Amino acid sequence: MEERGTVVSMLSSQTGDSTQQSNEHVALLCIENPTLLRQIAEGLLQSDVKLAGDCAEVFTKVAETHPQLAAPYAEQLLVSIHHKHTRVRWESMHAVALISSSIPNRIFAVLDEIQERLFSDQSTIVKDYSILCLGKLASCGEAEAKVILPILKKGLLQLEEKFLSKLLTAMIGIAKVSPSLAAEVLANGYDYETHSKSSVQKAAKKLIKAAK
Repeated sequence: MEERGTVVSMLSSQTGDSTQQSNEHVALLCIENPTLLRQIAEGLLQSDVKLAGDCAEVFTKVAETHPQLAAPYAEQLLVSIHHKHTRVRWESMHAVALISSSIPNRIFAVLDEIQERLFSDQSTIVKDYSILCLGKLASCGEAEAKVILPILKKGLLQLEEKFLSKLLTAMIGIAKVSPSLAAEVLANGYDYETHSKSSVQKAAKKLIKAAK
């Protein structure tokens, strides 16, 4: 337990660090010694919400460059996407999105939970990373793409305007792995090509280019 205390005590909330630097340092230590992630996974499920948020952030930092190291802790992260504290949810969802390509079958099995975060969560950031997760999952293959595309299209209709560019971007992977869906994806690009927001126009044009 001494080792666990040492690792946890280095996290931002435990050192009084108001920046991400302490958590980034811990993430580097975990990449060098992946067994330390077991202790971070334990911290993820602690009642201390600041500690849990730090641990979720460490998983995100690790998954950004070494998703295969974070993937074994998918179960803990999937529990945490429903956490009562917003930061824990968004960091956990970000980590889940980053590892989704490594374990598509596991993420596919909890697709209803990802959709719940997308359409029901009060946090914009959680929704953003839910879209990222769906996009990465859809890019894994044609079977996944055929299931994910209707969800993204539903998002275009039901979610706020601020999510449009991310939803269109998430469709780019579908165009690359599923020729049979290319025409449908292309149509969505054309629908938003002249949108009033430049970010949406940009995403739509990238989608059109990928689907042609």
